[in-house]
Order: sequence, then structure tokens, then C-alpha cells
Amino acid sequence: MIEYFIFPIRIIYKIYFFLFFAISLILLYPILYFLLSNSSRFSKAFVVMRIQAYLLLVFAGVYMKIKGRLNIPKYGSFIICPNHSSYLDIPCLYVLFHNYFVFTGKKEIEKWPLFHIYYTSGMNILVDRGSKTGSIKALKRMIQEIDRGHPLMIFPEGTISKHVPKLAPFKSGAFAIAIQKQIPILPVTFVTNWKRLQRSGLWKGKAGPGISKVVIHAPIITTGLNKDHIDQLRNEVQSIISGPLSSDF
Repeated sequence: MIEYFIFPIRIIYKIYFFLFFAISLILLYPILYFLLSNSSRFSKAFVVMRIQAYLLLVFAGVYMKIKGRLNIPKYGSFIICPNHSSYLDIPCLYVLFHNYFVFTGKKEIEKWPLFHIYYTSGMNILVDRGSKTGSIKALKRMIQEIDRGHPLMIFPEGTISKHVPKLAPFKSGAFAIAIQKQIPILPVTFVTNWKRLQRSGLWKGKAGPGISKVVIHAPIITTGLNKDHIDQLRNEVQSIISGPLSSDF
């Protein structure tokens, strides 16, 4: 019986969330277009995107409870490696990390109306997994950003898991890059985001305001590792990220 009352509330919440996001993006679009049109202004665009993310969470009634914030490296390049459980993950990352970082995402994003500006501007990196040439080009960009001292954000699952909170299989790209450049990996677990806004279309899935619980784990040092350790590193990070998903804090 309770489900009959919750079901329409979830639908209304989803409509409200995406409507607010669309309106905020339309209003900010001229500002973002200007700031993202020149790489010298990317850091300012990042600030605007952080403000938008913060407002999105506030108006969605989502409040973050963060464990391990001091684990975030103060400087230098590293790879942010979170599970992908919800549409909320991206705005939560912008709220979590105060310093500029570069997002990586799948190439299909460039076809999304308005939203594509975050990726097609050149600030963030699109990866075409279906093209060897495209993948190599994206890899070169990632290496360039690391050499500039910028952290990279890579979802190791590649997309939102279909069976959240259970993790999807991890891809090896993030771990290969970390080992190649000998930079740390920072595992991040979004514990409850899937409850706040689950990827299941309009009519299915959990949705509603509440607490977004996040665990920022200790960085994993890759100094001294080589390509033979990629699978070992991937499995270690997957185990660390999955830990809080079966418990609470």
C-alpha cells in the first residue's frame, strides 16, 4: 500500500530534478559558452560548474555526509576513481573537489542537448571506445593533463551500473594510466546516491531527497608498479570501493 503513495512522489521528484537542471543549464549556458571558449578560462568555468552542482543538490534536497575528506591529495596529479551509481555522482564530485580536475566521459555525451557543452568545449575529455584512433587521441589528452598537474576523474565502470549498488566490471584504462605515469589513485565510494536518484527511467527506480553518503578512501600509491600489476591494482581498487556498499557509516 505504501508503494502506491511513494510511486507518484518519485516520478514528481525526478521531473523536478531534471527540470531544475535543464533550467539552470539554460540560464548558465551563455556564461559557460564564453568561459569554455578559451582554455585560459577553464578554471573559471570549473567554479561556475561547482556552483551549479551545489545549487542542484540543495534544491534537490540532497545533503552530503563525507568520510575521508582529508584523504584528498593537496597538490599534483592523481586519478579520482569513483563508482558510478546515479545521475547525482557528477554534481557530487564537483562539490567534493574544490580544485580543478578534468572529467573523462563516453563519446555519446556529445550528442546530448546542451549538456554536451561540458565535454565538447575541450575542457573535459571524451573517449570513443569504438575507435582505436579516438581512444589513442583521448589517452594523449589525459597524459597531457596529468603532465600539467591536473587530476583526472575516470569512472572505472564506464557507465552507471545496471545492478546498483552492485558494481559493474571495472575497465583497466584508469589503472594502466596511473601505473604508466606513476601517480596515485583515489578510490571514492558513493554509498547512497543510487537511492537518491536511480537510473531506471521515469517510471522505475528509487528517487527522493536525503543524505548522500560518500567515502573518500586513502590514495593508492602506484610508484614502482608496472603493466604486470594492472589487474592486481584494478582488483584492489574494486574491493576497496565495494566495501562501504555492504555497510554504513
